Parts: sequence; C-alpha cells; structure tokens
Amino acid sequence: MLKFEFKPFDVLFFGSGKPFNRGDDASSIFPPFPHTLAGAISQRLTTFSKIESSRTIKFIFGPFVKRLTTISEEETLFFPAPSNIYTARKEDKPDFFCILNPFENMSLKLFLSQNTNKPNTIYTFCVYTKDETEIEPFNGFVSMKYLKHWLDGTLENKLSNTENKVENKNNIIKLDEICQNDERIGIKINPEQGTVEKDSGVYRVSFKKLKTEPAEEFSLVVWAEFDLEDENLKKANLGYEQIKAIFEKEPHVLKVGGESKTVFYKLEESSFFDEIKDLLETENTIVGFLKCENDSLSMIPKKVSKIEKGEKVQFLFLTHGVSGSFLPDLLRRCGFRTISMTMNGCPNVTLYSSKSKRFFSKAIPAGTVIWTVAEKDIEISSENACTLSQNNFIGSNLVLIRKE
Repeated sequence: MLKFEFKPFDVLFFGSGKPFNRGDDASSIFPPFPHTLAGAISQRLTTFSKIESSRTIKFIFGPFVKRLTTISEEETLFFPAPSNIYTARKEDKPDFFCILNPFENMSLKLFLSQNTNKPNTIYTFCVYTKDETEIEPFNGFVSMKYLKHWLDGTLENKLSNTENKVENKNNIIKLDEICQNDERIGIKINPEQGTVEKDSGVYRVSFKKLKTEPAEEFSLVVWAEFDLEDENLKKANLGYEQIKAIFEKEPHVLKVGGESKTVFYKLEESSFFDEIKDLLETENTIVGFLKCENDSLSMIPKKVSKIEKGEKVQFLFLTHGVSGSFLPDLLRRCGFRTISMTMNGCPNVTLYSSKSKRFFSKAIPAGTVIWTVAEKDIEISSENACTLSQNNFIGSNLVLIRKE
C-alpha cells in the first residue's frame, strides 16, 4: 500500500457536482471526494505506462488532513469531525463544545413525526437540552486521539475542561484554520472574437487554499492499494515494485481537481490500518468500506462482525458516502432500525455527465453519524463485496462501525 501526501502549489477546486452556469458563483467543497484524488493518481499511471488505468486502484483510503508542527516535527492525522459535535453560535463562547445524542423523551409533541418533516424511517432527533446556549454544527476535523475519546463517550468532558484548552486546540481544528477561501474571477472568452461573451461572461469561483504557517503546515493524505490482478497491469507486466517506481520518478507532481491544479506529492510505503491501529484498539470497533446489497451489509477489507438482535450500533462516515437510495431505508432492509442521524449539509455528486446532460445525486457528507438498533441477528462480512471498488466512486463509504 502506498501513502500519498499532497501539498498544493496554489489553490485547489473540488467540485460537488452542483450544476454550474456562466454568471453563477462556484464554491469548492472540502474535503474532496476520494475518487477525485484516485483519478489524479490513476492518470500518472496512464501517462507513464500507456495503459487504461481506471480500474487499477483497488482501494483508496482518505483523503484526511495531516498537520506538521514544524518546530517539533510532530505529525498528526485528522479526520472529519463527527457531525454531532456542536459549538456555540455566538463568538463570546469560543471554547464551548457539546456532543448531541438521540433525544429519548418522546412525550414532547414538538418532535412527533407529524409535527416535523422527519422521515418515518428515523425514530427521533438529536437535541441539546442542557441550557439556552445557541449552538451550530462544528465544521472541522478531529485528531485520532480525540476520535477515540468520541468513541468511548469522554470527548465532551475533555472539551469542557478549561484546563485542557491547549490540548483541545491541538486536537480539534476548525476548517478555516486548515484552509481558507480564495475568491477569483473567471472570464469566458469568445474564441472567434477574442472578447468577453456578452451573456454571463464573468463568473466568480471560490477556491480552497491550504494554510501554511511558520509553525505548522497542512496537507492531504490518502492511501492507495493497487489491484495487481487487473488485466491491464498484467499485460504491461506491472507489479507492485514497478508501480512504485513510476511514482518515485521525478517530478513528483499531479494534476488534481477542477482546472487541473498542480500539487506536489510525497510517497511512502505505509498501511492505512497500521496508521489507525490505535483507533482500532477501541472495543467493538471496525473500519472498512460499507456496502448494502441483497438486503445484507458487507465490509471491505475482509472483516466479520456479528451483531445480536437489540444491540445498538453507530455508523460514522470517515469519507463522503454515495448510495443508491436513502441510507436509513437501506439499513432497514439490512436489519437495522435507524434511531437518529446527524449530517452537516448534503453535497452533490455527479453520476453522469456529457455536453448536453448531467445527472447527479445527493451524497452523504464525511462526518455523518447514524445511530441504529439491530432488529435481528446480523453478520457483517466480506461476502459479495468484491465489486465495491468497481464504480466511479472508489473510496466513498469508508465507515467506522461501533457496537455500543
């Protein structure tokens, strides 16, 4: 498995699949969809080996954020923050955090399904009831250390302790501390006349720029595992060492995202599961790609987990998710009843695009949390999961599953 660390030379643009017309404003999402970076990696194989490389990557894990503290040279891996972490809306409480959990008192008529737009497949809401503080979702990233605290239920106490301010600041980071918006103007030129097109010729694009400060640097990291059984690789006599050699060649640059911006990459042999071994030490926790098929759940890589009827199970999306229908409906068909669900926004993902048509769907943002209860004995295995990566959304649906 190869680990890629991306450091952009300039701004980046990661599209969400939202339809864009000249004259509109376009904004980059962050983090990007995994298949965006998988495409950049695959393109280098095409350039150097002249093969059809769209199926050569078996798995891609990430993207996640890495922070390098330049003085101590300490590296910290960050994951999208679980969407049930909230912070104060007003700026007079910058250190306020709370963790929302499903609201169990269903005697309040306010939260009855007939009084809300709650789907019938979701039982209740996550509600903050401790005081009258106005809260909003925390948009940012958490370290692996603090993600473990989230799993064992101690994160809120950790964040609420005023003596932990320095530690908290180092382990939970807002998005705008990692990257900033860079507004730029685009102009559509008429190629025949050499002038700006009359209708909607000017538009604005909001790029993302990773911050680089004297004390710390941020970068994007992904892990790629190549399918050495792929026919194209076999025909070209490309094994693991030959593939690694291609990426070790200079220059270490790739074209990534919208407008094909150039990024520098650093290469390292590393296993994703070795990197997150501390996280996997948490009891009853597994990480892998989730697939709902034939009314059963599968996980990749191979990992079997047995869940008994009545057990509560949490799902946390570590990358953006893509599913064919409403996820609680899929989980219900697999034997899970959805208690509650939190998600921050709902990005679009392009399913098909041509000059005349574009079809897109709503995706599940990274950080989405789903609480479920098993309505029957369930076995999550790797059966029928071999085709998960054979789609346009490789790397999506990487989830952490934990039995409570």
